[in-house]
Amino acid sequence: MTSTTIAELPWWDLAEVADHDAAIFGPTAWTLGYYWSVKAQNGTVMLAARSASAGETDVDGTATDSEFTASAGELAGWIVMSGAGAEADVMTIATTEAARGTGIGRALLQAGIDWAKERGSEVVHLEVDERNAAALGMYASFGFEEWGRRPDYYPGAAGILMRLRIGG
Repeated sequence: MTSTTIAELPWWDLAEVADHDAAIFGPTAWTLGYYWSVKAQNGTVMLAARSASAGETDVDGTATDSEFTASAGELAGWIVMSGAGAEADVMTIATTEAARGTGIGRALLQAGIDWAKERGSEVVHLEVDERNAAALGMYASFGFEEWGRRPDYYPGAAGILMRLRIGG
């Protein structure tokens, strides 16, 4: 049995996330320095999903405080959110190759939306490569709607601008 825990990403895990980011996004990946810059900004949160084996969890499959820290388990994905006033942004979201198709992306996106709601945000914005069919499908299933495009924002592709109204 494997469980997944989503917790705030500690600074000591930034290099691990940046390494995975580079493997996933290639030339458009965030650098470690950029992760540090974003981590230092007010109004941002970085959340990481980590999997734990059955030996690291209670009988009910949940990790206990003594058994789980933010760095315990294998990195499955992360989301970075920012918020100001009534608006929030999904700055980046990704799942590791091993975690794709397991619902980690959905859980991270829901955690990000919940964070935005707790801050009083009324809308969440994001941008996605027009070729990323899996992400576009997930965002649509949450109710995100396209409201614009940035031509050639990604290498050889447009960035689709999407938003989800969550309050107000």
